[in-house]
Amino acid sequence: MCLDRDSLSAMKVSQLRELCKKNGLFVSGNKTDLIDRLLGEESASPIGEPSKKLPTSDEGRGDAIDRLLARVEAGGGGIPDSEPAIDEDSEPDVLEAEVFEAEIEALPAPDEVLAVEPEVILDTIILEEEAPVLILEEEDEDPWTDGVLAEEGATTLIADEIVPEVDSEASITITIPSLSSIELSPKVIGAVTIVALILGAIGFALFMQQDSSFEARSLHYGDSMQFNIGTSSIQVEGDDMVAIFRNAAGGALDDACGELTAEITTGSGSISIRKGDSSEIIHPSDQQYSGAVNALDAYGRSHLAAEKVLTHSMNIDLDGKTWRSTDDCGNTGWILEDNNVDMTTRTWTDIGDKQLLRTSTDLTIRDVDNRATNLEATTFGLDSISGLGVATSYVLLPLTPLDLYEFFGDASLTSGSTSADGDEWAWSVGEEINDGVHGLVYPISMSHTEFDACNGHLNLDLLVKNNVPWPVQQDASIMLDKSQKSSACGLIESSLSDAALPDGRVTISFSMRATSNDNGARAIDWLADYTSKPGPGEDRPGTSAQRSWGVAMPDESQRRDWDLESALECTVANYSSSGVATAIESGGYVWKASTVVVDGTSQWNMSWVTEDERAGWTVVRERDGGCALIDDEDMDDGLVQWNRNAIPDTLTMQALESRLLTSSRYPVLSQYINDGSGEWADDVEYGYRLTVAEENDIFDIVPVSIGQGAVSVGADKTWTDSNNREHSVTFAMDAENGRMLGWFHHWAPN
Repeated sequence: MCLDRDSLSAMKVSQLRELCKKNGLFVSGNKTDLIDRLLGEESASPIGEPSKKLPTSDEGRGDAIDRLLARVEAGGGGIPDSEPAIDEDSEPDVLEAEVFEAEIEALPAPDEVLAVEPEVILDTIILEEEAPVLILEEEDEDPWTDGVLAEEGATTLIADEIVPEVDSEASITITIPSLSSIELSPKVIGAVTIVALILGAIGFALFMQQDSSFEARSLHYGDSMQFNIGTSSIQVEGDDMVAIFRNAAGGALDDACGELTAEITTGSGSISIRKGDSSEIIHPSDQQYSGAVNALDAYGRSHLAAEKVLTHSMNIDLDGKTWRSTDDCGNTGWILEDNNVDMTTRTWTDIGDKQLLRTSTDLTIRDVDNRATNLEATTFGLDSISGLGVATSYVLLPLTPLDLYEFFGDASLTSGSTSADGDEWAWSVGEEINDGVHGLVYPISMSHTEFDACNGHLNLDLLVKNNVPWPVQQDASIMLDKSQKSSACGLIESSLSDAALPDGRVTISFSMRATSNDNGARAIDWLADYTSKPGPGEDRPGTSAQRSWGVAMPDESQRRDWDLESALECTVANYSSSGVATAIESGGYVWKASTVVVDGTSQWNMSWVTEDERAGWTVVRERDGGCALIDDEDMDDGLVQWNRNAIPDTLTMQALESRLLTSSRYPVLSQYINDGSGEWADDVEYGYRLTVAEENDIFDIVPVSIGQGAVSVGADKTWTDSNNREHSVTFAMDAENGRMLGWFHHWAPN
């Protein structure tokens, strides 16, 4: 084979070394040295020629390196024939390190090194495949040690097999001599000091990143956590407060009054972020937000949303007081033990503005005889339903693992971290602990300053773990009682508490512990500017469509043959002494009215109030082109407040029912109230109600400001299915803007 400089330059370093070895030449040096050696342009002694002296110069040490490389490449540590035999009684005198084939990068200045991430520093040496296995061998005296290591008792460390060669001209031999034999110059001491500082900074940074702080992680599509529920309880005192839960249970707690206790003996649950498929992305340009789901808002418009699914399965013992007679709560107690409660709650939050779109809850309670009571509830913001929103939001709070990123954001929490003065929530972080179940965790204690001042107390104790978006342990202690307000409660907050909360007390103790969790792969695209998001005024009635009241809410129905205007006109003309007719003549108005079809004929029930707050109701039915008076009753004076100035402008009943009967807006509700052809189903009673500030029923209307009123439209329907289960459905919609508030569907055995 003809060797020239061009052909040799085209070879790899590994090939050049192989040629040197075959020709009995040294294999050390860079590519140029190897080429010069092969072309005979450098004096090269055969490998096998033994040294005649113990070299102390740099040249001698270079020759020793050559022999080391030759021995290693020739047989992984074998000894050439020309080398002296090993004296087994001799002491090891050299510590030699493995040989790494590596790419060498210029090191930054020490200050720069300290500022960069540890990964950048560690990557300056790149190893190929597996690191070599190192063995310790005893050696006799070797020229390699002369002048470098004079101390006896050193050990030689030789690579068992060489590192696979890489396509690079650079190579490095790392030697680790005995430290006690090195004569340290000031420069060497300075270099060692700098290296020690760099390595110390790396170790410290890694330690800090791993163990010294907690940073909340944002939610990902596919995130999930399973948990167990420890011994917990809910105690309710005072009939007004009990009524909140009695009414919300849809008949399951009708026997409860005065006092109600639910003891949770065992339970489990889960929380997850559902990952939607591509079919839920309506607009083609929104495909980048894969994982989001299609969700309908209070106006029936489509949004891209993150869907959270929360499940609970609990064994509950119920007890409390029951009725002595109608409207009279006695001291007789009742107990319902061994009830199984299964509850699934879904929430949909817009990924664009992070606004809660809808909450849906499916609840099943089975008693000891396996009789099931079921409730489906959908709300569009709990705060839009007066009593239910205030009370049950605090009941649901401890049942729901806290979204840590939503609360803490990007803050890095360490032991001693606390909330800022004036924050809504007061919290503090304790010392990191090694929990027996969850490993390294941080305890966080939380309380709500305003709540504690005005309504009792609200305390949460959490254990949080890095890379888990919810607490791995959450204990809640809540007391809701507006009579406990302190002098720190402001005037406005005190007034709101008095208006929003009923009398009574709710005490909650709830505990959950995570058992496992799985992390999703893709973060939720919060604040995404997605194309299909409806505009603020898109597909929703504007104020220009509102109408002022006369003596009742405008109806003007085009789908019902006998609207409210027709019923009032007929009643005043034919039954002038009726309650509704005399109320209208004396400046009163119809604050509530509803219509239903009875035996194929339309009927109206009109509730009226006069300026001196006399009230009652009048029922009329269409008959032979006219009307018939069915019922006319008075109510006790003062039960209904007269306040004409509080009546807002509203949409018409016709405009609202057109939206309600469009099945695509509220498909779950539509199956109960729509007959399938766009008309009201049989037995649906549709109507409106005016609520003023003093009223505060469970599901009457949007919350009203002091001195103002609000109007809702709604419907009720009851029926019995083929399994002899009695069903009831009710809903409410804001009559001023067409915003759905929510609906309940309850069913249970007769």
